Amino acid sequence: MNSFDFLGSEQTIFSNPNALDQDFVPKLLPHREEQQQFLATAIKPIIQNRSGMSVIAHGPSGVGKTASTRRILMDLEELPEADSVAKVFINCWKANTTYKIMSEIANQLGFRFTHNLKTNEIIDRVIEKLEKRDGLVLVLDEADKADDYDFLYHILENISKKTLILLTNDNKWGSKLDFRITSRLTPELVEFKEYTLNETRDILSERVKYAFFQGVWEEKALGLLAHRAAEFKDIRFGIALLKLSGEIAEAESSKKITVAHVESAINKLPAFKIKSSADFNDTENFVMKICEEFSGKTTGELYKIYSERGGKKSEKTFKRILDALSKKRIITQRPTGEGFQGRSSIIKFLSPEKKLTEY
Repeated sequence: MNSFDFLGSEQTIFSNPNALDQDFVPKLLPHREEQQQFLATAIKPIIQNRSGMSVIAHGPSGVGKTASTRRILMDLEELPEADSVAKVFINCWKANTTYKIMSEIANQLGFRFTHNLKTNEIIDRVIEKLEKRDGLVLVLDEADKADDYDFLYHILENISKKTLILLTNDNKWGSKLDFRITSRLTPELVEFKEYTLNETRDILSERVKYAFFQGVWEEKALGLLAHRAAEFKDIRFGIALLKLSGEIAEAESSKKITVAHVESAINKLPAFKIKSSADFNDTENFVMKICEEFSGKTTGELYKIYSERGGKKSEKTFKRILDALSKKRIITQRPTGEGFQGRSSIIKFLSPEKKLTEY
């Protein structure tokens, strides 16, 4: 018997498994219509040969900031009148310095020979390229993770027709920027709130239509999954559970995704989130244990404990480790508005064995 005989050549419950990938952006983003309209309004003047608005879009992780903005950029790409508008999307977690950000802008503009250039030379080349375009729409995802904002000053100072969209978890981040930037940025604010249970279910039901054949999801199973995703407060987690539940059902040759399949996917969450301590280096494991033991303390308090226990990394590196743990949903960070430049946060450890809400 062949190992794949149980499934057959065409038998699958997935109609489009790619719709469950992290980088998939659906045409319809339920419950984000208002925010998308706001972003489109900020960009529209660029198409009309005028300067657009700058926007700070803020809200916790997993509430549609990145997906909504990517959808707007994809729609903008389809407009013939926007052909000569430069559209740039940068994740400041990956490119976090003026040199790296300007290099990435240059790369997206088609100028790739930057490795031998100094920072000021790259800035000059990028500005020169942008001045030849009919405007700039620049999206900075995780904008608060950049180490410096000199690049922002140069863009604000030298590019006349632009819309800057800055995505952040911290609603007070904009006020912490240097005056020479804030005086030129003058952004509008748009908030992305956490999804309610009903909104979470709507979003996941819509994604099911993209990814699965009709009728494979039992209603109660999808309800349980939506309930758990709403409890976790991150829609990406719900989408990951959709995929994992489907894979478990398919592995059992089931034509339906049941409550049992969802429960099995949920029980695999710790392995899904953190396979083992081996997934982290010694410093990350050390910081993670401190966060677990002293959950609820501030960034500064945790760094003091870390140092007292022999930690050798700088406070800046310590904070970047916290950011990495936060992105992996191991901890949460709630800004307090206090500390140096208002960057202190309350750190809470998320237990992988968090009790399921009764459903």
